[in-house]
Amino acid sequence: MNKLTYFPGCSAHGTSEEFDHTLKLVMQTLDVQMEEIPDWNCCGATSAHVMTENLALALPMRNLVLAERLENKTMGIACASCYSRMKGTKKHLDENPELARRINTTVIDEGEYKGTIDIKSMLQYCYEEIGLETIKSKVTKSLSGLKVACYYGCLLTRPKDITLFDSPEYPMSMDLLMEALGAKAMEFDFKTECCGASFSISNTEVVESLSGKILEVAKESGAHLIVVACPLCQSNLDMRQPDIEKHTGRKFDLPVMYFTQLMALAFGYPEKELKLPKHIVSVEAALKHIGEAIPEPEKVKKIKKAVEAESEVE
Repeated sequence: MNKLTYFPGCSAHGTSEEFDHTLKLVMQTLDVQMEEIPDWNCCGATSAHVMTENLALALPMRNLVLAERLENKTMGIACASCYSRMKGTKKHLDENPELARRINTTVIDEGEYKGTIDIKSMLQYCYEEIGLETIKSKVTKSLSGLKVACYYGCLLTRPKDITLFDSPEYPMSMDLLMEALGAKAMEFDFKTECCGASFSISNTEVVESLSGKILEVAKESGAHLIVVACPLCQSNLDMRQPDIEKHTGRKFDLPVMYFTQLMALAFGYPEKELKLPKHIVSVEAALKHIGEAIPEPEKVKKIKKAVEAESEVE
């Protein structure tokens, strides 16, 4: 059994409970033992880094020091904002030893920062450490017929020199993971556009505008639902969707699910285990598409016929 140090972040035990719960189900199926960091603290997202450098670095550093105590090679993080703050802090501290020593005096009671643990988002961990073939081997209920728009948000793959994961402009890891479950990942050009992030509280108009464009492009892609890997993205696209529909006059009716919920479903867990009632936009209609045949586009059919005709001539 593999062991993974787990940092849930402030949202996992509250607003994104369905993410945390299904993540644990998925890891159990994949034979990964998750060890939650004892006495972890808020990483400082999203305000600490605009207040003081010491606070912005000390909060993540304390979690890193605590994580190093568990002696696991990798720490998995559920929230994209937490992932960004923790991985960015690690890079900054590792490249500036004197700064690391100075900040370490703030959290010295917890121990000495060594910089030995690797940090991955849970999407990155599934893709890189578990692998698509292993994930595919655990599928007992194919999601064939389900068309999804994979939305990564602006932090999971950016900045590239910090995340070192996937393309910062058009990532494919979540798309390939969904395909491994049997779903159809649609072409979706707004994969990494910002949803408005924490402006959801201070400036909802910004969130409604940015998230509205994401919903519009996802709808035009033909997707039955949007798949996410970030609690804040899920909240903005799901919770704000009724308001966005009201202001735009357009009905989207696009459920927004965590990739772990769909993994759990494909792994054979019943729908009641997915905490679907927590969603503002109902997922029931979208999930009914599972099992349907998806017709090939006419363009693809013509290309295949042309290739077959050439083969016959040869």
